[in-house]
Amino acid sequence: MDHYSCIIQEGQAADRKTDTLEAGLKKLGQTFFGDDPEEVGIRWTRQAPGWAWTAGKPSTSSIVVRSVPVGYDNVQREAFLHAVCDLWVETTGCSVNEVVATAFDGPLAL
Repeated sequence: MDHYSCIIQEGQAADRKTDTLEAGLKKLGQTFFGDDPEEVGIRWTRQAPGWAWTAGKPSTSSIVVRSVPVGYDNVQREAFLHAVCDLWVETTGCSVNEVVATAFDGPLAL
């Protein structure tokens, strides 16, 4: 089962750093949800150049989606989402405005 779904731009910083990002996401899963890092599934979707745009320019943004237990505490949810954004900014050098992170209740349906 996938715990995360990440949409990134082919050839951008996140695409070049997926190993580091994946390790970081697994660690966050362990910290916030008690996940066994070996059991965490991450689906990477790469958008080809020219398929995603922001303000008339090729997009450099990433989207990170995580499923969380139903009724997960909002204070912890917010802390988790901040940690995801911090991981992305530190790993890729992107701006916090280039990361969309969301955590929703229930299993990740793809």
